[in-house]
Amino acid sequence: MNPSAKQAKARPAGQAWLETLPAPAAQAVQAAVAELPRAAAAAGNDLPLAIAAWILADPAVAANLLDEWLATADGDGNLRPTCPVTCQLAERVAAAGPDSDERIGRLLPGLAKVLQREFDGYDPSGTGLPRWPSAEEALFPAEFAPGRFTVDLAVLLSNEAAAFYRLAVGREDLDRAVGDAEGEQRELDVWLKESFWNEEASAFDRHDGEAGNRSDWSPCGFIPLVWEGRTEPMSAGLRTRAAEMEAATWPPRAWILFFALLLQTPHNSVLARMRRQGLPAGATPIEQAAWTVLTLGADAVRAPYLETIPPAVRWLDAHGRTVTRGALAGGAALLVVLLGWGLFQRETRGEGDVGDLERRARLACEEGRHDRAAALYGKALRRGSAAYFRYRQGGEWMHLERFADAEAAYRDVLARAPDTPNARLNLALAVLKQGRREEALALYRAFAESPEAAALPELADRARLAAELVERQLALDRD
Repeated sequence: MNPSAKQAKARPAGQAWLETLPAPAAQAVQAAVAELPRAAAAAGNDLPLAIAAWILADPAVAANLLDEWLATADGDGNLRPTCPVTCQLAERVAAAGPDSDERIGRLLPGLAKVLQREFDGYDPSGTGLPRWPSAEEALFPAEFAPGRFTVDLAVLLSNEAAAFYRLAVGREDLDRAVGDAEGEQRELDVWLKESFWNEEASAFDRHDGEAGNRSDWSPCGFIPLVWEGRTEPMSAGLRTRAAEMEAATWPPRAWILFFALLLQTPHNSVLARMRRQGLPAGATPIEQAAWTVLTLGADAVRAPYLETIPPAVRWLDAHGRTVTRGALAGGAALLVVLLGWGLFQRETRGEGDVGDLERRARLACEEGRHDRAAALYGKALRRGSAAYFRYRQGGEWMHLERFADAEAAYRDVLARAPDTPNARLNLALAVLKQGRREEALALYRAFAESPEAAALPELADRARLAAELVERQLALDRD
């Protein structure tokens, strides 16, 4: 037996994906695994990240670490360290190990107590709006303020309740805990969807006490990408803003945990962007090791999602940096020409890049200066993502009650991207606002009865309700 075959035979079952990696990447993973702690005490506050990495590297070690983590719980269910991902990691441990179901079954009473403590500790007044108790415990310490509600914690707790429900449903001794988890999840999901998702801004709001709600442009607002209750319009809106995600503004722990949770979602472009940006500065050795294992093992976890992506696109994602370096080395002269052209375009089109224009437009919208916002979106759409910025501009025209301009904007969007559901609904509203009720009725019905509406039940219900109301008004008009 050759050495490589012996090594493969000795390797834990969880590391079989290492065989698919190029030699340098496999060596990097092996070095990282050697740095990962095998005991909860050695992991400290990085224990959740270590468990997430060990799920890929060796599920048996991950299961042992989960046991040790739950053993730190006091009589009230307080864990050390605290992090509301215990049930989510337990579910992944159960899925990764052949004998993990039985182990998790023994741990379920402890998980039930931990879950109850999470809800009690983060929402002691029982309002349904959980809040981080301190900056040290918050996922994003810089965003913490007493009394501030940010959606990141609510998303983690909703997913916690969902994971516990799937693990414990059917256990008669845990019927009450399962019912409580289901109720808590339902309450959180309603709050998030009905009170904190801002469809106009394609962002979630935060609540700052007497200051009320305002759009959350901080990293907290991206965590709903891992929320199991997210809708497709939410996902599309947040992914559109993914270019705003800068690793430098995230604590390494939050960046790695977010990446680990994203592995079970279809957000391929967000994961690719995070890989390209790399780990934020200031990471501990354990965080660095966990990041290496998670990023190099991600494709093995995401095989079902990657099957739908063409091989050429996956190759470009994996080798993008190498291609970029070659292009820069061989195209210096072309780069100078392009820079000159870009400078010319900037001078002729006005100052500020697309991201800056969008930020200024959003700020103008929040301040009620919708004419200014519409003008800024007009500048932005000439530089890129024309359908998106035209859609945003249409929203500003609606605020200004310039419904004919809004109609033109939404028709332009649909000419560029015919399957944009929100643009179809807003077009119908703009037409209705101009008094063309029969035309609006036809537009609402066409959307509600379209094949794509089946995948968007909330929007389809809205269209059907609008069509019913318009039809009643037409009947009244005839009478």
